[in-house]
Amino acid sequence: MDTKEKILDCALRLFARDGFEAVSVSMIADGLGITKGALYKHYLNKRAIFDSIVRRMDEQNYDNARRFDMPGNLFENMPDKFRNTGLEKLCAYTMAQFLYWTEDGFASRFRKLISLERYRNSEMNALYQRYFGSGLLDYIEKILEGLELELSKANLRCYALEFYAPVYTLINLYDGGGEAGELASMLKTHMENFVAGLERRSGISAAVVPAVPEKSEAVYPKSGKYSGEPYMSRMMGPNPLKLAEELLEGNLIREGGTVCDLGCGRGLTSVFLAREYGFNVVAADLWSEPEENAAFFASQGFGPDRIRAVKADAMALPFSEESFDAVLCVDSYHYFGRDKSFLNDKLLPFVRHGGYIYIAIPGMVRDCHDRLPRELLFSWNPDQLDYMHDVHYWRGLISAARGIDLLAVRQMESMEQVWQDWLIQDNPYSRQDGKAMEAGAGKYLNFIKIIIRKR
Repeated sequence: MDTKEKILDCALRLFARDGFEAVSVSMIADGLGITKGALYKHYLNKRAIFDSIVRRMDEQNYDNARRFDMPGNLFENMPDKFRNTGLEKLCAYTMAQFLYWTEDGFASRFRKLISLERYRNSEMNALYQRYFGSGLLDYIEKILEGLELELSKANLRCYALEFYAPVYTLINLYDGGGEAGELASMLKTHMENFVAGLERRSGISAAVVPAVPEKSEAVYPKSGKYSGEPYMSRMMGPNPLKLAEELLEGNLIREGGTVCDLGCGRGLTSVFLAREYGFNVVAADLWSEPEENAAFFASQGFGPDRIRAVKADAMALPFSEESFDAVLCVDSYHYFGRDKSFLNDKLLPFVRHGGYIYIAIPGMVRDCHDRLPRELLFSWNPDQLDYMHDVHYWRGLISAARGIDLLAVRQMESMEQVWQDWLIQDNPYSRQDGKAMEAGAGKYLNFIKIIIRKR
């Protein structure tokens, strides 16, 4: 952090501990080991420091919302572009905000500051209401109204309260010593129950989340740029770019972060991560030659400072501990991650605390290994099909890991389109897979999205 950031951080620590009025500029300067004169070069007074803290929180809150394609300003009228925002996005955003307000040091201290001061300072109480009271309740109410469900407008406030009240309670339980991962799991269960109840009360039989638009390239604006032969010819299975785009929707990886593309194959996803998301990428694969991948990266304008090609075995990764802000595995994790000890012993040590693992793997709608459908056997033998399992299997396997929050395990939406992109390729593997899909194997298969956060 630069000096201005250090001043904000130190001040907020003191404000959260002692209260705003009790902290002086001298105390902040002493806490940093600088003089008051040096502090005044950056901020005119204590009030200017506090105003900068509030601006920082507003900016971060805005950015967090936009990551989930949510309205960024809690206090503006709902813009037309955010009408019909999906309920799934609201749930995902709420889960991320719960973790943000409890585990991010700066945000947690700000929350404690305004909680401490709201009973004796009307301005602090107004801030508290904006973030945790009536302002947030208004925000959720507008989102629910925008969904255009068959809900009584008079009862929207009650629905918003029903959705939000447990969030507020769980934050308070966290402050009382509750464990964030356990509380986040309770929050997830609450949101699932809320959605199910909303389905019943709104008189609809399908999911409350608005229907997925008809599949088209427009649904995948980032990966749609890579439909030309130079890119598609590097695919080694169903379109990994569309899988990656769906997988990373609303991702919380820090901008400019370092990401390991584990099982990168011929490097297509590595270029995608660097160009479309601005990540620094380590392209790791056991079977592809790093020199060939590096040549491809260079042809795309990326040197080893942005994408580094590495030959690596997932069972013995050659990296330093906590090297990565995130690990991405597209169409590879099922080959090496089916042992319950794999996450803790082989992968999590290389992810920083608070970092993420994003996984997209081929799976089954329902495990059927006891009686394999003949359609699947047109392309895969029983040993190969043993790598594919359903959502229930993967949830149980991943849940056994220690020190993680399991944020998502669910079926992906891009199944049909990623297969279409693969089957039109002219190579022996796609032609063989085509025989199974033409026979009807697709009705047994899916892709599964898994998102893990390391505590």
